[in-house]
Amino acid sequence: MSQEIFFFLLSVAASVVRYGTYCLSIYRRETRPHVFTWFNWGLVVAIGAYAQFQLKGGPSVWGLVLVAASTFTISFWALFVGEKNITRSDWIAFGGALSVIIFWRLTDNPVVAVVLLIIIDIFSYWPTIRKSWNDPWGEPPKSYFWAGLRYFFLLFAVPHPTLSRLLYPFWLMATDWAFMLYVIFRRKALARQNIPVSLT
Repeated sequence: MSQEIFFFLLSVAASVVRYGTYCLSIYRRETRPHVFTWFNWGLVVAIGAYAQFQLKGGPSVWGLVLVAASTFTISFWALFVGEKNITRSDWIAFGGALSVIIFWRLTDNPVVAVVLLIIIDIFSYWPTIRKSWNDPWGEPPKSYFWAGLRYFFLLFAVPHPTLSRLLYPFWLMATDWAFMLYVIFRRKALARQNIPVSLT
């Protein structure tokens, strides 16, 4: 078994734990996913899988395909059990992410496409960041640890690694772990202050 396949399988295992724990927390009504974030994530990761394919990303491509399929499933579930407080800034972020996709379609350069995907991902994260500022208990930090670990393994599933091939999975790993820390610190801050805060 090659190194790439081995780390791809580790990534799949981490994905199973990530989505298993996340879906369980949704079922228990502990987590309220934001439909905009999860739908955009599905789009951006699907596009990222295609860009990674163009960059000859090897088994890491299939890891991203698995993530995209799982993310679209959660976005559909979020229509029924997700965050209902959708603000104007959420709509702006959603529209911004979709508009950047148009620019992505106009480029034939996979490296430029990856940079645009990162911009889309930033827009996509906003609704969940806003939601979690007001209710950090609505997202499970452990699930985002497993999400980041999944992308960490995908870094080693890239054959003949180059900066362009590693950039997108590295970005996804970094943002998932950064969001995990954001939720943890926000929970601690609210626990100390016990002051309701609104971010719109």
